[in-house]
Amino acid sequence: MNKMLNYNLRTLPVTGAALRCVGLLSVIYLLLECYYFLFIAHRFDYMGFALKPDLIKYLFTKLCYLGLLLASFYVMTHSKFLFFIYLLLIFFFYIPNSILYSLGDFPNTPFFSNLIFLGIFSFSPFIRFYIPATRLTSNSGNYFVYGLVLLMLIPILLKFGLNINFKTLILSDIYETRAKFSDKLHGLSSYLYHILTKTVIPAALIYSLIKRKFALAVFLLAALMYLYLISGNKIVYFSTFILLFFYFFGKKLETQLSNFFIVIIVSLVIFPMIDSFLAEPVLAGTFVNRFLFIPALLTQFYFDFFNNQPLFFAESHFFNSFISSPYPMPVGFLITWVYWGVPDVYANNGIVSDGFMNLGMAGVLLFSVIFSVLFGLFASFRLRPAFTGIYFIYLYLVLSSPFLACLVTGGISIFILLAFTVFNQKLFLDSFQTTA
Repeated sequence: MNKMLNYNLRTLPVTGAALRCVGLLSVIYLLLECYYFLFIAHRFDYMGFALKPDLIKYLFTKLCYLGLLLASFYVMTHSKFLFFIYLLLIFFFYIPNSILYSLGDFPNTPFFSNLIFLGIFSFSPFIRFYIPATRLTSNSGNYFVYGLVLLMLIPILLKFGLNINFKTLILSDIYETRAKFSDKLHGLSSYLYHILTKTVIPAALIYSLIKRKFALAVFLLAALMYLYLISGNKIVYFSTFILLFFYFFGKKLETQLSNFFIVIIVSLVIFPMIDSFLAEPVLAGTFVNRFLFIPALLTQFYFDFFNNQPLFFAESHFFNSFISSPYPMPVGFLITWVYWGVPDVYANNGIVSDGFMNLGMAGVLLFSVIFSVLFGLFASFRLRPAFTGIYFIYLYLVLSSPFLACLVTGGISIFILLAFTVFNQKLFLDSFQTTA
């Protein structure tokens, strides 16, 4: 009987909720094309954006997009969670790169590499792991989660103290705060800061909300705000709202996704209106360009640079102890020096361009497979949709950071440990998450 029920669930047709998510994503695609055509290519042309529409490329990108949507429906019939992740990957990786490719006439390789990345991910439903019933008791889980937070947070407090700038709450004095923070962030404190902000505190926050420990949740929110105020790291600031958004606005994955897409659409519509009053492209530049188009542009730079230069395996992970760099400075600074003439800005490098930098197209394939296996593991955990905000943070992390470094400094390995132990109990699990 159970086998028959499971079979029927897996063969359900695509739901109306899935179609709604796809429809909303398609609206976002069209709005971002308008943004690029009317605003980004003109306002930020000094960064390297160009407006050279190519009809053949444009039609081809739409054909590929249709293929990705059909693949997403296949993923949907096996895993709502992976369907959710797949549409977010299209949003972050495919759409901005396809716009640069078709409207800016950028080269083929970066576009096809992102297409390969998504194509490989479409096979992630075949990746499943057995999760053993290894778990901690409730009290042991509390000690482990909150002890981990304090163990990592106290050294940061001792080093940086309470010398904070509240102007950063309104996105003012960001670069001054960031410069002071970077001067003091070295060695162990650097690892602790990144792991705290990307995994340990977000996981502890969701843990506290699920267990209805609201006083601890408020403390953890304050800790995240403190880490933002001392660093000026806007990703930490926005991640806090992302965590709360996905926790409170939607108890189901498809509801969370459609709500997120609706917020994006509304934002894209009102940003130009607000910017017109400010007389500067503050919102369109800070959000739309910074979070979507600049990562796509930097991908173009990395592919262009390493298409004609020696590949450099292991700059951003522990293998760099055994391999000397062929370049006079870190690659991120080198990229901005070559393409922008700016020596003191670091060009972030996402998973696709990072794979190409490391091992060429073989690296793109390898990193795509590892990423798919990683999210196949996440799907196997069957955690409640309350944890969606953490997965969202990881997606943006791999969009703008070297992949292997994410596994260590992003704390993904710690999250996996928590999922195997602390979160591996009924309170945190969604038994229907892996079926459509």
